[in-house]
Amino acid sequence: MFGSFFKTADVDQYADWIVAEVKRSLPPRPSPGTKNIADRAEKLNLSISKKTGEFTRSTKLNIYKKARLAARVREGMTALGYPEPFVKSFSFDLLARLQAASKQPSR
Repeated sequence: MFGSFFKTADVDQYADWIVAEVKRSLPPRPSPGTKNIADRAEKLNLSISKKTGEFTRSTKLNIYKKARLAARVREGMTALGYPEPFVKSFSFDLLARLQAASKQPSR
């Protein structure tokens, strides 16, 4: 009856990729010698934007999948030790990106 409504393997994989990218680009506790944080953040932004566009074109996201994706990213980032305000802001931004990307016409 629900078909693929609750199938979330691809959503989970994408959420895990996002958490890994954030961890790689912006570690939760950067060492004192970490340089180019702004450059790293910009590269992360571009990478996530590109991948989000590809992901939304290949995967039909319903409300359940969007909520699961945001929750999985929040849980992953919290487990890594990112501050709660950053995690909330990041997950809301991710949902906004998903919403905007899903409204883009297919090419």
